[in-house]
Amino acid sequence: MNLTDFRIRAMNDEVQMIDDFNFFEQKVESFKHELYLSSYAKINEILVWCELLIKYEKQIDLLCLEAKQAIQNKLNKLNPTTIEKHANVDVKTIRVWSEYVLELLELDRRYQDVVYNFCVSIDNCIRYLVSYTDELAKYGFSLPQIMVKVRDLGTFHWLNKRSKAELLGSI
Repeated sequence: MNLTDFRIRAMNDEVQMIDDFNFFEQKVESFKHELYLSSYAKINEILVWCELLIKYEKQIDLLCLEAKQAIQNKLNKLNPTTIEKHANVDVKTIRVWSEYVLELLELDRRYQDVVYNFCVSIDNCIRYLVSYTDELAKYGFSLPQIMVKVRDLGTFHWLNKRSKAELLGSI
C-alpha cells in the first residue's frame, strides 16, 4: 500500500471517529436538555423530572462504557501486525500513524469531558432536588415515593462515595 492510500484510509477513519463522537455528544446533550426543569415547575412536572433523573443517572455507567468502547475499537486496529506492515515504509508513514494516535488521544479526552460534564449535570440536579425536598419536609409535606428515591440518590450518590472521574480516568 502506498503512502497516499494509507493517508486516505487514516483520514477516512478519523472522519468516522469524529462522526461517532459527534453523535455521542449530541445524545448526551439531548439527555441534559431533557433534564431541564423550569424554576416555575409544578409538582407533577417535578415528579416526571425525578423519573427522568433516575433514568439518566443509570445511564452514566453505560455512557462511560460506550465512550471507552469507541476508543478501544480504534486502538484494536493498532495491533502489532498492522503497525509492522506500515512501519517499515518510511518516516512519512510513521508520521501518519503518530497523527492517528494523537487524534485518538484527543478524542478520548473529548469523550471523557462529555461524560464528566453529564455526571456533574446529574449531580447538580440531584442536589437541587435534595434541597427542594428538604424545604417540603421542613413545612410538613409528605414526599412522593419518587422524590424519596431521588433524595436517596443524593445520600448515596456516586460523587459522595466514589467519583465517576476515577472511572473516567480508566477510559
